[in-house]
Amino acid sequence: MNISIISDHGAFLFRYFHIIGGVAWIGVLWYINFIQGGYVGGLDAAGQTTAKQKLFPKVMWYFRYGALLTFLTGVALIALKGFGPQKVAPVGSDVWNAWFAKIYPGFMFATIMFLNVWVVIWPRQKKIIAAANGEKIDGVPAMARRGFLASRTNTLLSIPMLFFMASAVHLPIVMVSAAKLQLWIIIVSGVLLLIEANALFTTNDPAAKPATFKPFESIKGVIHMGFLLTILLYVGVEVLLK
Repeated sequence: MNISIISDHGAFLFRYFHIIGGVAWIGVLWYINFIQGGYVGGLDAAGQTTAKQKLFPKVMWYFRYGALLTFLTGVALIALKGFGPQKVAPVGSDVWNAWFAKIYPGFMFATIMFLNVWVVIWPRQKKIIAAANGEKIDGVPAMARRGFLASRTNTLLSIPMLFFMASAVHLPIVMVSAAKLQLWIIIVSGVLLLIEANALFTTNDPAAKPATFKPFESIKGVIHMGFLLTILLYVGVEVLLK
C-alpha cells in the first residue's frame, strides 16, 4: 500500500470538507453579525421572542457544526501537511519553519474562534433560547452581552484568519530561521491572548461601554479593526520573517 497516495488523497478530501465547513461557519458568523443582529434588534418584543424560538436554533446548528467541521478538518490538514509522509519539508528546517510561520496565525485564530463558539457563545445561546420558550433563566441580558462580545471578536479574527490561511500556500516566504519563528509565535500569541482576554473579561453589563470594546459596538468598527490587525500582522511578516 502506497502511504503517500493515501496521504495525498486524504489531504485533498480534508481540504474539500475544510472549505465546505469554512464557508458554512464564516458565512453564518457574518450573517449573524452583519444582518441578523441588527434586524432582530429592531423588532418588537414579540418579534424578538419568535426569532429566538424559531430562527436562533436553526442558525446556531449550522454555526456550531460548521465550526466543528472546519476545525477538525483543519487539524487533520495541518497534521498531514506538516507532519505526514508528504509534509512540506523536514520538521524544523527553514522551509518547514516558513510554512509553519504562515499557517500559525490562521490556525491559532481559528482555534480561538472555535472555542468561542462551543465554550462561550453556544452555551449562552442555549439558555437564551430556553428563556424565550418559557424556562426560568436568570441573567439573560448579561449572557447575551457576553455572547455578543465573543461573536464580534470572532468576526474581527475571521479577517486575518482567512488572510493567513491563504498565505500558507500563496505568500512567497521560502525560508525562516528557528529564532525568527519563535519570535513570531510569541508576538502572534500575545496579540491573540490580549484580544481574547478583552472578549472574555470585559464587563458584560449591557449598559456599560468600556473603551477597549468600543470599536466592536458597530459593524463598521469591527471590520476596520479586522483589516487593521491583518495589515499590522502582514507588516510583521515583512519585517520579521523576510
